Amino acid sequence: MQPDPSLNAENPEDLVVKQQVRECAVAHDISQDSSVTYFQMAESGMLGQWIEHIWPCIKEFDFSVTLDLAAGHGRNTEMLKALAEEIYMVDVNHSCIEACKSRFGDTDGKCRFHYIVNDGYSLKDIPDSSITAVYSWDAMVHFDKLVVKRYVSEFARVLKNGGQAFFHHSNYGHVAPGADWRANPGWRTNTTKEFVAECVQSCGLELILQHALDWKGNPFDAISTCRKAG
Repeated sequence: MQPDPSLNAENPEDLVVKQQVRECAVAHDISQDSSVTYFQMAESGMLGQWIEHIWPCIKEFDFSVTLDLAAGHGRNTEMLKALAEEIYMVDVNHSCIEACKSRFGDTDGKCRFHYIVNDGYSLKDIPDSSITAVYSWDAMVHFDKLVVKRYVSEFARVLKNGGQAFFHHSNYGHVAPGADWRANPGWRTNTTKEFVAECVQSCGLELILQHALDWKGNPFDAISTCRKAG
């Protein structure tokens, strides 16, 4: 990744964001053999996760224009495309976006697909008030709480009035994780559901649902959904 001039090298928070985004990008790059294995393994469990954990939380969403954050190789988009008219797939890794392009192309006849390689903490290529649903599953669990904070602020900006966001994030901050998130169980980070609730409310969003999640034997996750008023 190229250095981002918007990050201030003298600001400690910006340094944390920059370092952790770089670490996440490398950990999930298709060029890494372990990453390829991960995406293949994760694909096989998607339907069960959708039925048990995801759909009950999002079944009332308007998916007309959906943003799939940290899309990986598109296993979530595969589920979302039956619900949406347009999907914006966003990922920090060019290799992941290329995999999605190969998988979905421009359209499947019903849904149009858009592809964005982002900086790992913002949605600056998405216009204000343009998205009806933000969705992220099995990705933000790896994001430092300062990265999560920036993304939640971006959700507030890009959502249309009445639009909603669903995101699966770490709750491992409750157990005092070590300095290196990659040494924690399941690569979970220092985020907590309480921190996320504060971020949501400080951005003017309404927290609709939030609960801790014991997923795949991992009790260190949470799900949050929120709405933009209007």
